[in-house]
Amino acid sequence: MKIYKKIMNALAAVEKIVLVISTLLILVLTVGNVFSRKVIHRSWSFTEELVVAVFVLITLLAAALACREGELVSLTLVTDRLPKKLKKPSVILITVLSIIFSVILFKYGMDKVITQLQNGKRTFVLNWPEWIFWSFVPIGAGCMILHFIEFCLDLCCKTDSTKNADNSTKSNMNTITTDKKEDK
Repeated sequence: MKIYKKIMNALAAVEKIVLVISTLLILVLTVGNVFSRKVIHRSWSFTEELVVAVFVLITLLAAALACREGELVSLTLVTDRLPKKLKKPSVILITVLSIIFSVILFKYGMDKVITQLQNGKRTFVLNWPEWIFWSFVPIGAGCMILHFIEFCLDLCCKTDSTKNADNSTKSNMNTITTDKKEDK
């Protein structure tokens, strides 16, 4: 389990680096295009293709990172009102359904990439193969699947000793806070 966690931490680190670089790329392209249009009176026609494709990548990778913490599907309106015994099974059910959705997204993304490869279709402005941009969908969906599984494993493997350690840490923090208040 420790090796799996190290691999997932490495994947998350790579995702974060890609997100930072992608966000900076979008920022530079968008600001540069606005500057070019307003000052030089020439538009960078290629920016729309790149920005849209990279935005898809950013959206899916950010969603994958949210899956890691169980924050993607965290509408807790119903689950907060459930009895304690039903909370964990409901979170597992939601996670399984989310994995199924991500697998479907991955499958259709791969189908589109394969179709684009076979057709040899290219983008209008940059004349790049379209499969490059469509590959962002299965990449993001694959990361989502892995992080949903990671979240589910973390949730299921959580032991009572971990919960007790968390509670003792919270009680120690409360004691420290109370002591500081009494010193004043």
